[in-house]
Amino acid sequence: MKNESSSSNLIKVKIAHLIRFASSFKGIEVHVFVDNKFIKMNYSTDQFMDILRRLQQKDIQEVYITDVDCTRIMEEIQKNLTSKHFYDPSTLDEDRINIAEQSFEIVKEFIKQMDINKQCVDILNDVNQKTINILNESPSIFMLLNRYKKNCSEEFLNAILTSYLTSRVIDQFAWGSIQIKEKTVLASLLCDINLNKGDFKAIKNYELHGGYLEDRIKNHPLEISKLLSTKRDIIPTETITIVEQHHEVPDGSGFPYGIQSGRFNQLSCIFIVCQKFIEYLVQEKFDYSKRLEIIERIQKKYSCKTFDKSISALIKVVY
Repeated sequence: MKNESSSSNLIKVKIAHLIRFASSFKGIEVHVFVDNKFIKMNYSTDQFMDILRRLQQKDIQEVYITDVDCTRIMEEIQKNLTSKHFYDPSTLDEDRINIAEQSFEIVKEFIKQMDINKQCVDILNDVNQKTINILNESPSIFMLLNRYKKNCSEEFLNAILTSYLTSRVIDQFAWGSIQIKEKTVLASLLCDINLNKGDFKAIKNYELHGGYLEDRIKNHPLEISKLLSTKRDIIPTETITIVEQHHEVPDGSGFPYGIQSGRFNQLSCIFIVCQKFIEYLVQEKFDYSKRLEIIERIQKKYSCKTFDKSISALIKVVY
Protein backbone atom coordinates (compact mmCIF):
# COMPACT_ATOMS: atom_id res chain seq x y z
CA MET A 1 0.00 0.00 0.00
CA LYS A 2 1.32 3.45 -0.91
CA ASN A 3 0.15 6.89 0.11
CA GLU A 4 0.67 10.14 -1.78
CA SER A 5 2.73 12.55 0.32
CA SER A 6 3.75 16.19 0.29
CA SER A 7 7.26 17.31 -0.68
CA SER A 8 7.30 19.66 2.32
CA ASN A 9 10.30 18.93 4.57
CA LEU A 10 11.49 15.97 2.49
CA ILE A 11 15.23 15.49 2.06
CA LYS A 12 16.86 13.39 -0.67
CA VAL A 13 19.27 10.66 0.40
CA LYS A 14 21.01 7.84 -1.46
CA ILE A 15 19.62 4.37 -0.82
CA ALA A 16 23.18 3.05 -0.49
CA HIS A 17 23.70 5.27 2.56
CA LEU A 18 20.56 3.97 4.27
CA ILE A 19 21.54 0.38 3.54
CA ARG A 20 25.01 0.94 5.02
CA PHE A 21 23.43 1.87 8.36
CA ALA A 22 20.20 -0.11 7.92
CA SER A 23 20.23 -1.64 11.40
CA SER A 24 20.11 1.86 12.90
CA PHE A 25 17.63 3.42 10.48
CA LYS A 26 14.78 0.89 10.52
CA GLY A 27 11.40 2.50 10.80
CA ILE A 28 12.06 5.84 9.15
CA GLU A 29 9.60 7.14 6.57
CA VAL A 30 10.75 6.47 3.02
CA HIS A 31 9.25 8.41 0.10
CA VAL A 32 9.85 7.92 -3.61
CA PHE A 33 9.28 10.37 -6.44
CA VAL A 34 7.14 8.70 -9.11
CA ASP A 35 5.06 10.24 -11.91
CA ASN A 36 5.86 13.77 -10.69
CA LYS A 37 4.60 13.15 -7.17
CA PHE A 38 5.99 11.89 -3.87
CA ILE A 39 4.76 8.51 -2.65
CA LYS A 40 5.16 7.37 0.94
CA MET A 41 6.11 3.72 1.23
CA ASN A 42 3.99 1.75 3.69
CA TYR A 43 5.95 -1.07 5.29
CA SER A 44 6.83 -2.77 8.55
CA THR A 45 10.24 -2.18 10.10
CA ASP A 46 11.24 -5.79 9.39
CA GLN A 47 10.92 -5.13 5.66
CA PHE A 48 13.12 -2.03 5.65
CA MET A 49 16.13 -3.59 3.90
CA ASP A 50 13.94 -5.55 1.46
CA ILE A 51 12.12 -2.38 0.42
CA LEU A 52 15.39 -0.55 -0.23
CA ARG A 53 16.84 -3.47 -2.19
CA ARG A 54 13.74 -3.72 -4.37
CA LEU A 55 13.88 -0.02 -5.12
CA GLN A 56 17.50 -0.40 -6.21
CA GLN A 57 16.54 -3.28 -8.49
CA LYS A 58 14.07 -0.89 -10.15
CA ASP A 59 17.02 1.46 -10.77
CA ILE A 60 15.89 3.89 -8.07
CA GLN A 61 19.06 5.05 -6.33
CA GLU A 62 17.65 7.88 -4.19
CA VAL A 63 14.70 8.23 -1.87
CA TYR A 64 13.34 11.02 0.32
CA ILE A 65 13.04 11.17 4.09
CA THR A 66 11.64 13.74 6.51
CA ASP A 67 13.79 16.42 8.11
CA VAL A 68 12.89 14.91 11.48
CA ASP A 69 14.37 11.60 10.37
CA CYS A 70 17.45 13.47 9.13
CA THR A 71 18.11 14.58 12.70
CA ARG A 72 17.58 11.04 13.92
CA ILE A 73 19.99 9.70 11.30
CA MET A 74 22.71 12.16 12.32
CA GLU A 75 22.29 11.05 15.92
CA GLU A 76 22.76 7.45 14.79
CA ILE A 77 25.84 8.43 12.75
CA GLN A 78 27.42 9.95 15.85
CA LYS A 79 26.71 6.75 17.76
CA ASN A 80 28.29 4.66 14.99
CA LEU A 81 31.46 6.75 15.08
CA THR A 82 31.82 6.20 18.82
CA SER A 83 30.53 2.62 19.01
CA LYS A 84 32.41 -0.34 20.43
CA HIS A 85 32.37 -1.88 16.95
CA PHE A 86 34.27 1.08 15.50
CA TYR A 87 37.00 0.78 18.15
CA ASP A 88 37.06 -3.02 18.29
CA PRO A 89 40.57 -4.22 17.23
CA SER A 90 38.90 -6.89 15.11
CA THR A 91 37.15 -4.26 12.98
CA LEU A 92 39.14 -3.83 9.78
CA ASP A 93 40.57 -0.41 8.98
CA GLU A 94 38.77 -0.62 5.68
CA ASP A 95 35.41 -0.98 7.45
CA ARG A 96 36.16 1.94 9.76
CA ILE A 97 37.18 4.17 6.86
CA ASN A 98 34.02 3.19 5.00
CA ILE A 99 31.88 4.10 8.01
CA ALA A 100 33.61 7.49 8.17
CA GLU A 101 33.23 8.06 4.43
CA GLN A 102 29.53 7.16 4.41
CA SER A 103 28.99 9.47 7.38
CA PHE A 104 30.69 12.29 5.49
CA GLU A 105 28.58 11.69 2.38
CA ILE A 106 25.28 11.68 4.28
CA VAL A 107 26.04 14.84 6.24
CA LYS A 108 27.24 16.57 3.06
CA GLU A 109 23.92 15.82 1.36
CA PHE A 110 21.96 17.11 4.35
CA ILE A 111 23.98 20.35 4.41
CA LYS A 112 23.39 20.92 0.68
CA GLN A 113 19.64 20.53 1.03
CA MET A 114 18.94 21.86 4.51
CA ASP A 115 21.52 23.95 6.29
CA ILE A 116 24.63 23.56 8.38
CA ASN A 117 24.30 23.33 12.14
CA LYS A 118 26.46 22.39 15.11
CA GLN A 119 25.50 18.72 14.81
CA CYS A 120 26.80 18.66 11.23
CA VAL A 121 30.05 20.36 12.26
CA ASP A 122 30.53 17.96 15.17
CA ILE A 123 30.07 14.94 12.89
CA LEU A 124 32.49 16.30 10.27
CA ASN A 125 35.12 16.94 12.94
CA ASP A 126 34.52 13.46 14.34
CA VAL A 127 34.81 11.87 10.88
CA ASN A 128 38.09 13.68 10.34
CA GLN A 129 39.55 12.78 13.73
CA LYS A 130 38.57 9.11 13.51
CA THR A 131 40.06 8.80 10.02
CA ILE A 132 43.24 10.65 10.98
CA ASN A 133 43.68 8.27 13.93
CA ILE A 134 43.49 5.33 11.51
CA LEU A 135 46.04 6.99 9.22
CA ASN A 136 48.39 7.66 12.14
CA GLU A 137 48.29 3.97 13.06
CA SER A 138 49.27 2.93 9.54
CA PRO A 139 52.95 2.50 8.54
CA SER A 140 52.19 4.32 5.28
CA ILE A 141 49.07 6.46 5.02
CA PHE A 142 49.34 6.72 1.25
CA MET A 143 49.57 2.96 0.80
CA LEU A 144 46.62 2.57 3.14
CA LEU A 145 44.41 4.99 1.21
CA ASN A 146 45.59 3.52 -2.09
CA ARG A 147 44.26 0.14 -0.94
CA TYR A 148 40.85 1.59 -0.12
CA LYS A 149 40.44 4.13 -2.92
CA LYS A 150 38.09 1.86 -4.87
CA ASN A 151 35.66 1.87 -1.95
CA CYS A 152 35.84 5.60 -1.16
CA SER A 153 34.99 8.62 -3.27
CA GLU A 154 37.94 10.61 -4.60
CA GLU A 155 36.48 13.67 -2.89
CA PHE A 156 36.63 11.98 0.51
CA LEU A 157 40.16 10.71 -0.03
CA ASN A 158 41.37 14.16 -1.11
CA ALA A 159 39.63 15.90 1.78
CA ILE A 160 41.00 13.57 4.44
CA LEU A 161 44.53 13.49 3.06
CA THR A 162 44.52 17.27 2.69
CA SER A 163 43.33 17.54 6.28
CA TYR A 164 46.09 15.19 7.46
CA LEU A 165 48.84 16.93 5.50
CA THR A 166 47.66 20.44 6.38
CA SER A 167 47.71 19.59 10.09
CA ARG A 168 51.29 18.32 9.86
CA VAL A 169 52.43 21.41 7.93
CA ILE A 170 50.84 23.73 10.49
CA ASP A 171 52.90 21.93 13.14
CA GLN A 172 56.01 23.35 11.45
CA PHE A 173 55.01 26.88 12.52
CA ALA A 174 55.54 28.26 16.02
CA TRP A 175 51.97 29.62 16.05
CA GLY A 176 50.44 26.25 15.19
CA SER A 177 47.78 24.95 17.59
CA ILE A 178 44.95 22.43 17.77
CA GLN A 179 42.41 25.23 17.34
CA ILE A 180 44.08 26.49 14.17
CA LYS A 181 44.29 22.99 12.74
CA GLU A 182 40.60 22.46 13.41
CA LYS A 183 39.78 25.55 11.34
CA THR A 184 41.69 24.26 8.31
CA VAL A 185 40.38 20.71 8.72
CA LEU A 186 36.82 21.98 8.60
CA ALA A 187 37.62 23.85 5.38
CA SER A 188 38.89 20.65 3.73
CA LEU A 189 35.58 18.92 4.45
CA LEU A 190 33.36 21.82 3.39
CA CYS A 191 35.14 23.56 0.50
CA ASP A 192 33.59 21.47 -2.30
CA ILE A 193 30.33 20.16 -0.83
CA ASN A 194 28.24 21.59 -3.69
CA LEU A 195 30.24 19.91 -6.47
CA ASN A 196 29.60 16.59 -8.17
CA LYS A 197 32.00 14.14 -9.83
CA GLY A 198 31.61 15.83 -13.22
CA ASP A 199 32.41 19.22 -11.70
CA PHE A 200 35.70 17.95 -10.25
CA LYS A 201 36.65 16.60 -13.67
CA ALA A 202 35.79 19.94 -15.29
CA ILE A 203 37.96 21.84 -12.79
CA LYS A 204 40.92 19.53 -13.40
CA ASN A 205 40.60 19.98 -17.14
CA TYR A 206 40.31 23.76 -16.76
CA GLU A 207 43.38 24.00 -14.51
CA LEU A 208 45.42 21.83 -16.88
CA HIS A 209 44.31 23.20 -20.24
CA GLY A 210 42.35 26.40 -19.62
CA GLY A 211 39.32 27.10 -21.76
CA TYR A 212 35.75 27.35 -20.53
CA LEU A 213 34.47 26.65 -17.02
CA GLU A 214 30.85 27.15 -16.06
CA ASP A 215 30.14 30.14 -13.83
CA ARG A 216 28.28 27.79 -11.50
CA ILE A 217 31.50 25.88 -10.89
CA LYS A 218 33.71 28.96 -10.78
CA ASN A 219 31.48 30.54 -8.17
CA HIS A 220 31.10 27.48 -5.93
CA PRO A 221 33.56 28.83 -3.31
CA LEU A 222 31.39 31.95 -3.02
CA GLU A 223 28.20 29.94 -2.65
CA ILE A 224 29.68 27.82 0.12
CA SER A 225 31.22 30.81 1.93
CA LYS A 226 27.86 32.59 1.72
CA LEU A 227 26.22 29.63 3.46
CA LEU A 228 28.97 29.41 6.07
CA SER A 229 28.90 33.15 6.73
CA THR A 230 25.37 32.83 8.10
CA LYS A 231 26.73 30.48 10.78
CA ARG A 232 29.64 32.45 12.20
CA ASP A 233 28.75 31.23 15.68
CA ILE A 234 29.93 27.74 14.64
CA ILE A 235 32.10 28.41 11.56
CA PRO A 236 35.38 30.35 12.13
CA THR A 237 36.20 33.29 9.86
CA GLU A 238 39.50 31.62 8.90
CA THR A 239 37.59 28.57 7.62
CA ILE A 240 35.39 30.76 5.44
CA THR A 241 38.43 32.58 4.01
CA ILE A 242 40.13 29.28 3.11
CA VAL A 243 36.96 28.09 1.38
CA GLU A 244 36.81 31.32 -0.65
CA GLN A 245 40.49 31.15 -1.68
CA HIS A 246 41.13 27.42 -2.20
CA HIS A 247 41.06 27.66 -6.02
CA GLU A 248 43.01 30.90 -6.27
CA VAL A 249 46.56 31.12 -7.70
CA PRO A 250 49.09 33.86 -6.80
CA ASP A 251 49.49 34.97 -10.43
CA GLY A 252 45.79 35.89 -10.54
CA SER A 253 44.75 33.01 -12.82
CA GLY A 254 42.59 31.27 -10.21
CA PHE A 255 38.93 31.67 -9.35
CA PRO A 256 36.44 32.97 -8.26
CA TYR A 257 38.12 36.35 -7.66
CA GLY A 258 41.41 35.97 -9.55
CA ILE A 259 43.28 37.48 -6.60
CA GLN A 260 47.06 37.91 -6.62
CA SER A 261 49.73 36.91 -4.13
CA GLY A 262 49.49 39.76 -1.67
CA ARG A 263 45.86 39.01 -0.78
CA PHE A 264 46.26 35.45 0.53
CA ASN A 265 46.43 34.74 4.22
CA GLN A 266 48.89 32.21 5.63
CA LEU A 267 46.34 29.48 6.37
CA SER A 268 44.98 29.67 2.83
CA CYS A 269 48.51 29.33 1.45
CA ILE A 270 49.15 26.25 3.57
CA PHE A 271 45.83 24.73 2.63
CA ILE A 272 46.28 25.37 -1.10
CA VAL A 273 49.77 23.85 -1.40
CA CYS A 274 48.74 20.82 0.67
CA GLN A 275 45.60 20.32 -1.38
CA LYS A 276 47.65 20.56 -4.58
CA PHE A 277 50.20 18.07 -3.27
CA ILE A 278 47.42 15.55 -2.61
CA GLU A 279 45.78 16.26 -5.97
CA TYR A 280 49.05 15.65 -7.82
CA LEU A 281 49.77 12.57 -5.72
CA VAL A 282 46.40 11.09 -6.67
CA GLN A 283 47.19 11.81 -10.33
CA GLU A 284 50.42 9.84 -9.83
CA LYS A 285 48.39 6.90 -8.46
CA PHE A 286 49.75 7.44 -4.93
CA ASP A 287 53.35 6.88 -6.07
CA TYR A 288 55.07 8.63 -3.16
CA SER A 289 58.48 8.27 -4.83
CA LYS A 290 57.38 11.09 -7.16
CA ARG A 291 56.97 13.59 -4.32
CA LEU A 292 60.02 15.61 -5.47
CA GLU A 293 58.49 16.05 -8.90
CA ILE A 294 55.23 17.08 -7.26
CA ILE A 295 57.01 19.69 -5.14
CA GLU A 296 58.64 21.08 -8.26
CA ARG A 297 55.23 21.44 -9.90
CA ILE A 298 53.92 23.28 -6.85
CA GLN A 299 56.94 25.57 -6.74
CA LYS A 300 56.56 26.40 -10.42
CA LYS A 301 52.93 27.43 -9.97
CA TYR A 302 52.87 28.89 -6.46
CA SER A 303 56.34 30.04 -5.47
CA CYS A 304 56.23 33.70 -4.38
CA LYS A 305 56.85 35.66 -1.19
CA THR A 306 53.36 34.90 0.16
CA PHE A 307 53.54 31.14 -0.47
CA ASP A 308 57.23 30.31 0.06
CA LYS A 309 56.96 29.71 3.83
CA SER A 310 54.11 27.28 3.26
CA ILE A 311 56.02 25.44 0.54
CA SER A 312 59.12 25.21 2.75
CA ALA A 313 57.05 23.75 5.58
CA LEU A 314 55.46 21.26 3.17
CA ILE A 315 58.90 20.15 1.98
CA LYS A 316 59.97 19.44 5.59
CA VAL A 317 56.93 17.21 6.07
CA VAL A 318 56.99 15.21 2.82
CA TYR A 319 60.75 14.70 2.60
